[in-house]
Amino acid sequence: MAKFAFVALPTLLFFAAPLAAQWSDDASSNTTVVSRPGDQALPKSASTADGGRWVAWFDNASGNYDVYAQFYDASGTALFASGGILVSSNPQSSSLVNWDLIADSGGNAVVVFTDTRAGGDLDVYAYCIAATGGLPWGANGVTLSQNGDFEADPMVTQTSTGDFVVVWSQFSANPVIRMQRLNGAGQAQLAPGGVVIASEAGASPGFAEVVAGDNGNVIVSWVRDTNFFTSIKHLRTQAFTASGAPAWAQPTEVYNTSNLPFAYSPQLLADDAGGAVLCWHVSNPSRGGLFDAYVQRLDSSGAELFPHLGVPLSNAVGMNHIAPRAAFNPRTDSIFAFWSEKNGGQSESGWFAQQVDASGQTTWGNGVEILPVDASTKYLSYVEPMADGALAVLGWAPNGGFGQDEVIATLLDASGTQVWGAPKTICSLPSNRSTRLSLSMSAGEEAVVFWEDERNGNDDIFGQNVFSDGHLGLDHLKQDVASVSLTPGGAANFSLNAGLAHGLKQYWMLGSNAGRSPGLTRGVDHLFLNAGPYFRLTLQQPTHALFGAFRGTLDAQGKTTATLTFPPNAYLSVAGMTLDHAFVVFGSGGSVDLVSESQSLSLTP
Repeated sequence: MAKFAFVALPTLLFFAAPLAAQWSDDASSNTTVVSRPGDQALPKSASTADGGRWVAWFDNASGNYDVYAQFYDASGTALFASGGILVSSNPQSSSLVNWDLIADSGGNAVVVFTDTRAGGDLDVYAYCIAATGGLPWGANGVTLSQNGDFEADPMVTQTSTGDFVVVWSQFSANPVIRMQRLNGAGQAQLAPGGVVIASEAGASPGFAEVVAGDNGNVIVSWVRDTNFFTSIKHLRTQAFTASGAPAWAQPTEVYNTSNLPFAYSPQLLADDAGGAVLCWHVSNPSRGGLFDAYVQRLDSSGAELFPHLGVPLSNAVGMNHIAPRAAFNPRTDSIFAFWSEKNGGQSESGWFAQQVDASGQTTWGNGVEILPVDASTKYLSYVEPMADGALAVLGWAPNGGFGQDEVIATLLDASGTQVWGAPKTICSLPSNRSTRLSLSMSAGEEAVVFWEDERNGNDDIFGQNVFSDGHLGLDHLKQDVASVSLTPGGAANFSLNAGLAHGLKQYWMLGSNAGRSPGLTRGVDHLFLNAGPYFRLTLQQPTHALFGAFRGTLDAQGKTTATLTFPPNAYLSVAGMTLDHAFVVFGSGGSVDLVSESQSLSLTP
């Protein structure tokens, strides 16, 4: 049988070079979503099933906080005009409250927010934005509430039956949480103004969150009473049917021992099985008031799957475990949570993570240290599932000082190992961006984070993508099949896209049968291929009969194709092998200007 040739291995040097692309590959520049006078604030984002990305924000360029939106396709190309499209210019309070955005099953965005178009108090409105830029629910959206009360923090989800459910807080003489259900056309399915789903004499329920449950139901969480520092701030959940009626006999008291912090919003997540995951922190009287962080999982009936009061993420003595954020990974049926680890006086902080498996067991001791506990400022984590673990982003100030924030990300696998070795810098340009980040994940293992920062003198919105192998910018390399069968023979076709900045440059496809981790590193660039027989073959014999266009010149757009072809029965001895491929682009003088991510190809008998 034919075998791969062994040849001498020369030294390759990799050097970083900026790449102009739809998503920037330069952490010092990033992709500008909008930059204009006035503040652009509170970005929210969501991904579509085909890899598109929605982002929306409040925009003060007109002197009013208007709502704008932008839509990016899977390659990171903005499909609306520069600076986005205007969604709503209705009068708005200068004191913004929380709001929400989701991508629906059809690829549209649904946004819910409050404004003062009907008077000085805040009322709740919902808009649908099509990928074409149209507004299917009308130019002024759908009015969910219109009264003289202050209403805040609307949240939205799409149910398993395609409806949309919105929840919000109404602060009146008798504060309540309300819910409205809309069909796909934006038509209200419940009573005008919504139905009351949480109320209690003398209490002011707040911080409602909503996720889809099973059979068209939704699960809602809230804090029992947000009135005072001393009020009973327990964490409750209840499921609701399409009619707005409770689906469980009683709300589930997720945490009802001591009070959650004042003005604090716990996290609620869907678990893809009709149930929910909750994540929160609370002061622990038995530890002298130090904070502990917890997660709990509920099934679709509201039963707690973990011990009552939740699973503590860490039992480290003398430390605070604060501001946890979690992601549920359906591949491993596990919860991945990240939090701020602080000393007793909260003068120093670190960044830690924990995995909680399906049985409610923590698997990483008292957590994996990502950043040590020290004087550098670290803000909130934002977390999404990726591969068999989770990706988290963090705003932090490595050198301390206000206005010196950067954005970093890390990917942990199921063993708690940082896949990239250390956190990856997403934005290295120091500015003031603190906690105002929004993270979304696509099915193609690509995350995009949006944030506001003041690098231009006032708050603008920027975005940056990162793939599961840690690279920023374009998805440079794609292949059309996951495997090739060697008995009948077959081919794998590769699409190379280095971007316009590398048009007409020389490229070289390389491969490895020895895996792609740890790979080869030179300077700050990394090639996700290990040295081995196949690497040497692609390096020394790019014109081998197996290869089609493994070395050549990119077209003016920075693109080309390459092919790996196996004749029938010719290479049966390598059945079971996995081949990884990546390509390198060379500049003038032979410098390495770009190194792509890698793709894996399985060889079967």
